[in-house]
Amino acid sequence: MSRRHDRLDLLDRYLRIPTISRQVTGPMVDAVRAFWSEVGVELVPLAADEGRGTPALFGELPGPAGAPTLLLYGHYDVQPTGDLSRWRWESIECRPFEPTYFRKGARVDPRALDAEALDDVVVVARGSADNKGQHLANVLGALDALRAGTAQWTVKIILDGEEEHGSPNLTAIAQAHRARLAAHVLIGSDGPKHANRPTLVMGVRGLLSVDIVADNGQAASVHSGNYGNIVPNPVLPLARLIEDIEARVRDYAARHDRFHREAKEVFAKWKDTAVWRPYLWPTVNVNHLMTDGASPELRRTIIPRSVHARLDIRLTPDTPLLAMVEIVERAAADHQTKHRGITFTVRTSGQPASYTSPARPEFGWLLRLLAEQEDGEPVALPILGGTLPLHVFTDVLGIPALWIPAANSGNQQHDINEHYVLRHFYRQTALYATIASSRPA
Repeated sequence: MSRRHDRLDLLDRYLRIPTISRQVTGPMVDAVRAFWSEVGVELVPLAADEGRGTPALFGELPGPAGAPTLLLYGHYDVQPTGDLSRWRWESIECRPFEPTYFRKGARVDPRALDAEALDDVVVVARGSADNKGQHLANVLGALDALRAGTAQWTVKIILDGEEEHGSPNLTAIAQAHRARLAAHVLIGSDGPKHANRPTLVMGVRGLLSVDIVADNGQAASVHSGNYGNIVPNPVLPLARLIEDIEARVRDYAARHDRFHREAKEVFAKWKDTAVWRPYLWPTVNVNHLMTDGASPELRRTIIPRSVHARLDIRLTPDTPLLAMVEIVERAAADHQTKHRGITFTVRTSGQPASYTSPARPEFGWLLRLLAEQEDGEPVALPILGGTLPLHVFTDVLGIPALWIPAANSGNQQHDINEHYVLRHFYRQTALYATIASSRPA
């Protein structure tokens, strides 16, 4: 068996640990740590002061004396499985935590293939692309550099245990373990490559979650005929409030566009090869709207006593978290005075956007290393549309953070049939060995 087969065996074993986010148990954490110990990395749990939540796991690979520190980020929690009956690949039933392998449309036993043929193998399993396969490749590459004696960094590793539900305790963990996590730069990998080309990303949008309840003060919903024009209906006032929030966010973004202008100028080279310009603006999305007494089957002629909306507002560096919270709260207060008999209750939580300037030397250095890969000219993006907890590192710890997605495009992360093409796994390992063996000019 080849070294490639050995590493595929590691990936297979790692994917079998069912670390579904919010459902990670103590024995699962122990299994993850035992796995990494066999790989050659001793990980210790890091928790917030109160010990709440699932711990992050931290390890360190000492480099040469006086070497700068590189922090690698990944997350070992994974998405829920979804509908198990729909996990099928090439008409063959698959199980999320029992990796299944396919090559050229047929199920295969990868141990029976030669090493080069593994490039074309697809592994179907939860966590394969998001994120176990990606960060396993990264750490294996760093270990290769260390064992070959070429490492030019001390490498620290942080594996988040709560990324798939917003990393609610990572800020507290970072604050409690600031010295341990200190580093000169962070490089992480998550998400798909753009069109399967080497991809470098400098930031992510933030996310503000907003829950709003509009209530008319009644003890229960009432008859819409008997109480029409007497008891106010809270639905339209809430809809008008949401519309106003969107308008105010849009207006704020139009008046604060420094990042937007910089990104359009610096990343103009890639404007026609990758989708990123829509992500330079914030979005206000309504993902839940339900009245008291709602039923998808029954027709009820009522004035509901309350209506609940949930919004997600994607934030850019031009639309900071606290400013957006203030917009939401001020809009709610203004509408409180406009709609007599309606009370608005607002609850918010979120994390800001994160952005590392491409003026930093790591930008050109990593672009050069990516250009040496065999998957085409690299693509550089100012920001992703989604949200990752990079602000913990850039804002809380003051560490520049750059992102190199390592999974194949269309990998169906967060969905049924999540999969990872092994070519990307092996090339990512080689890339991180090169990263750990070199430095920015």
